[in-house]
Amino acid sequence: MVTERELIARVHTAFSITGKGSSSWPDPHPHRNPRDEEYSRVSDPSKWRIIGERADAWLVALVETGLASVDTTTPIAWRRSPGTDLLRSALIVPHAPTALPLIIARSRIGTVDDAGVTLGVGVPAVCIGWIPDCGCDACDSGSQDVLDELDSLILRVVSGESWRVWFSGAREIVVVGDEGAMQTSGVFGSGEVQSLLDDPSCWYDYSGTSWITGQ
Repeated sequence: MVTERELIARVHTAFSITGKGSSSWPDPHPHRNPRDEEYSRVSDPSKWRIIGERADAWLVALVETGLASVDTTTPIAWRRSPGTDLLRSALIVPHAPTALPLIIARSRIGTVDDAGVTLGVGVPAVCIGWIPDCGCDACDSGSQDVLDELDSLILRVVSGESWRVWFSGAREIVVVGDEGAMQTSGVFGSGEVQSLLDDPSCWYDYSGTSWITGQ
């Protein structure tokens, strides 16, 4: 049985091949003081293709280790639209029978195809993240930051983390794992998030086993 450490090593090895078409870059704002004009500017959307190349490395590693198969022909049913400009999607089906499937979709940034990656989990799928979350020059935190984010989200699915998702209009709450790591988008009133967390009737719950251990 492959271990999590061995899987990550396979990803790194595969990325040395899939990532040859892109170059890494440092955080252009190490002290987080972007200029005002950077917030409305995406000077090089094509550089974000490095994220898709990292996602390709994950696909290679998951198949080579025997943990999953990849289906690029089945249409993906989303519980609601992820809000990104999706171009093509892959359904990654784990071989562990009670594990959650993963969706890796490519999205457009500006006029550049396949510059972003949208991730989903389950059937019908719920969006668990899109990378980069913006893509403008002001929000650019360097290539390693977004690659780490992609790795973390995929590894959470592969390791069998549970997901709770609530959404209404443009507002969304995602709670990950037993420790309850939470991310929100949209505007919430005072105490509203907690009241929603306390109401089990308004959540979509997704849970599965580890792709590696099946438990």
